Amino acid sequence: MSLGIYIHIPFCRTRCSYCHFVTRPWREGIAERYSNAVVREIEMHFAAHPCREQVDTIYFGGGTPSILPAEHIEAMLHICRNCLRIAPDVEISLEANPETITDVKIKEYRRLGVNRISLGAQSFDEEGLRGIGRTHSAVDVERSLELLRSNGVDNVNLDLMLGLPGQTERTWREDLDHLFRLTPLHVSVYMLDLDDKTPLYHSLKKRPQPMPEDDQISDWYLESIEHFATHGYDQYEISNFAQPGMRSRHNLKYWQREPVLGFGVASHSYDGRARYANHSNISAYLQSVEKGETPVEWYQPLGRRQALEETLFLGLRLLQGVDWNRMKHEYEEGELSGYEASLREMSSRGLIDWDDSTVRLTPQGMLLSNEVFQIFV
Repeated sequence: MSLGIYIHIPFCRTRCSYCHFVTRPWREGIAERYSNAVVREIEMHFAAHPCREQVDTIYFGGGTPSILPAEHIEAMLHICRNCLRIAPDVEISLEANPETITDVKIKEYRRLGVNRISLGAQSFDEEGLRGIGRTHSAVDVERSLELLRSNGVDNVNLDLMLGLPGQTERTWREDLDHLFRLTPLHVSVYMLDLDDKTPLYHSLKKRPQPMPEDDQISDWYLESIEHFATHGYDQYEISNFAQPGMRSRHNLKYWQREPVLGFGVASHSYDGRARYANHSNISAYLQSVEKGETPVEWYQPLGRRQALEETLFLGLRLLQGVDWNRMKHEYEEGELSGYEASLREMSSRGLIDWDDSTVRLTPQGMLLSNEVFQIFV
């Protein structure tokens, strides 16, 4: 089985009001120190745990990886190539905000082997973008997409968000129309998650704004699935749509329970036997690595029951669903019986489609996926 590498870049120019990821403001000094620490962490890890698997995906996530000078990305890729066996057709992805994309940076990324960019568009409505603290405009998205394509980077994902403050049926349809005119090869559609640790949550508590109702968001999501199909996109996961052959190979690893090793602050790893995560505090992370110690904060070996639960709830995120005959071949009847009963009950409610041996979420089940997944937690 091939291996994926994830590298977390926590820096942003400004923090979006809906964001609950581990990020911090951009500072050149701390960014250089952090990049050096990531390089050292990768080097230490593979010196202690030599890797036999071939690496076929590398993903720079954040934060805003495109805010880093290209030489930092180069140093991290260089140590990966020194320590690992990289596949000739490796997918190297980098998340970017539209306002950080320049012609010079793209040329550098191309030279380094970066061949997939994920752009955080979120919306094409200027008022909606301001409402969530985004610092780019719709024009910036178009400009950065044009720059990428003119430099030979066609494999681009655009993120859109559903359920934003002030969003209406009209503005959502305009977002979709705008998106389809740009014809990106991949699109991710995320519903706003109002985490109580985000500035947007507290802002809305103090100064309430019109928010779309849950039923409206559900209707827009279901209509969007039809629109994507009409425009040639294949929905392969709850939030992800791709033109033929352009699925995210890296993200598929998570849903198919393939090993992905994470490096950097707050990064998570799965090595096929256990899940573990690095310190989520950047100072603790830096101090550990700079002392030559592992930055791993917690480590959890996975037993059969946990592996079964993960196989089910991650597999159900994919539109291809779960092969129940294969599950019966790999697990005892007693291990599966309780989950099968729950899934059969949800099938009677229209949330699960049980087609011969294939178990998959219906469109309504995708909307209520958290309710379905609760049976595995």
